[in-house]
Amino acid sequence: MKTGIVGAVIVAVVLSACHATDESRIQAELLQLSENRQKWDAQAIQDYSFDYDKVAMIFTRPVHIEVAGGNVSRVTDRGSGAVYSNAGVPTVDSLFAEIDRAIAEPNEHLLAEYDATLGYPTTITLGSNIPDTGLSQSITNLQRTPWRSPSPPVT
Repeated sequence: MKTGIVGAVIVAVVLSACHATDESRIQAELLQLSENRQKWDAQAIQDYSFDYDKVAMIFTRPVHIEVAGGNVSRVTDRGSGAVYSNAGVPTVDSLFAEIDRAIAEPNEHLLAEYDATLGYPTTITLGSNIPDTGLSQSITNLQRTPWRSPSPPVT
């Protein structure tokens, strides 16, 4: 009887330690996300460009993304120079949202790294409990784009 009680106590302690570790990891990821998002937001950068690479099961090309007014304005293949549709390509804000969603998912294994000065995500690696379904994304060469006034209307 004593052995059963001791065993139950040990299992309870181990399970609570695992739960605490998960909560600590999640809290640390949320804190890191919050601090870096605040850095990014404080810069009020709405016009910028960056090189974007995504490695996943699906074929993705290395692209250069231009953002104007917070929205993707142009996507260019860095190898061929071909211009692609803006659909589905990220902005820095959408990458922050992706990290936030990944933290909330219990089956995602997240590793996010951020730029020390501006706070934007530089690397996002998402693993999964399902084999061969992870992905890695990286942002390099982020540059602020000088604000451009809209072209005057043609009359």
